[in-house]
Amino acid sequence: MNTGTRTLALGLVALSLVAPALAQSGGTITLLVGYSAGGSADFAARVIAPELGERLGRTVVVENATGASGMIALQNLLNGGTDGSVLYYGGFDTVAVPMVNKSVGIDWKTQTIPVGRTAITSMTIAVPASSSFATLQDLVAAAKAEPDTITYGTPGIGSAQHFVGEMISSVADITLVHAPYQGGAQVSTDLLAGLLDTAVLTTSTALPFIADGQARALAVTSQERSPALPEVPALSEIEGFGGVALPLFQGVFVKAGTSPEIVEELSAALYDLGQDPEVVQRLSESGFIASPLEAQPFAAFIDEQQGIYASIIEGAQISVE
Repeated sequence: MNTGTRTLALGLVALSLVAPALAQSGGTITLLVGYSAGGSADFAARVIAPELGERLGRTVVVENATGASGMIALQNLLNGGTDGSVLYYGGFDTVAVPMVNKSVGIDWKTQTIPVGRTAITSMTIAVPASSSFATLQDLVAAAKAEPDTITYGTPGIGSAQHFVGEMISSVADITLVHAPYQGGAQVSTDLLAGLLDTAVLTTSTALPFIADGQARALAVTSQERSPALPEVPALSEIEGFGGVALPLFQGVFVKAGTSPEIVEELSAALYDLGQDPEVVQRLSESGFIASPLEAQPFAAFIDEQQGIYASIIEGAQISVE
């Protein structure tokens, strides 16, 4: 072998050694989503998937594995391998559902690796347009004047919306009457019909009802105002709720045991796409705020959120059997 050929061969070997692990693997990557097509989590995942695939040199497809508040999709992740070909798009439920339902038996800290946060979104405390409550303070005042009379609807016990209602009750020292439903669609229907005093909705769900004048937003639950509802105060800025916030978050997880190289590659790609102006714009149109965090900061963020959830669960004695 002449010197030039040897140099070329060595260069190709060296290139293969430093080529991204996922790009070398080939094949399709599955991004598991625990909720049905058309929902907010599914929407965000479908914005993320092609952008992630472009950066990895692989095709990323969204697979909806619905049921059990996202736990079926999470279990599918845990049943898979550790080569980075199966990812899970999770958030609040990944952490909170096993905390309120011990039979789930999943621990994100030991069974998954958080790869990167992609977005956060607020929930919206809404009232029907016919409501006399113009502000959250009005609602709190009514709940104090007539305890155990103000109802709030949520998609169910242990949902993020339930956590918000209990957090407001605790901070404001009031008792709101929880009306848990089997899913979110009927909550919106009954709120608009005036059968509920208020409801906690994901902001993406609330937006069309607010836009067409059927509902009014009293507050959003993120630390800052939602770009989709800039005129609505954040809970944290309302008198008596200083610093209080409970945003929803979305991010990607892999199964524990996945190599650090794959985690780093996924994390870098997610962080990069989260700063893409087109991605930011598409997410914001549905009430999401692109807020990328790489693997280690994302894990720290989840750990902090888990502490908040634990406090709410303990205070309200939330449990699902």
